[in-house]
Amino acid sequence: MEKAQGIIGFLGVFSGLSLSRRSRRLSSEEVKLVEQYRQLSESDRIAMRYLVDAMHRVSRF
Repeated sequence: MEKAQGIIGFLGVFSGLSLSRRSRRLSSEEVKLVEQYRQLSESDRIAMRYLVDAMHRVSRF
């Protein structure tokens, strides 16, 4: 669940749902996630945004 929360927070940047409004340096894991996200097709990116939004809505945190 912790990893899912990290992904939700990270991908929130792409959808305007960022948890933190101040800028900071990305960790090496976050940089890898950005690279993987950029390699996705447009339809996969859209699907990922829907998935993250759904996870964000049902999260208790």
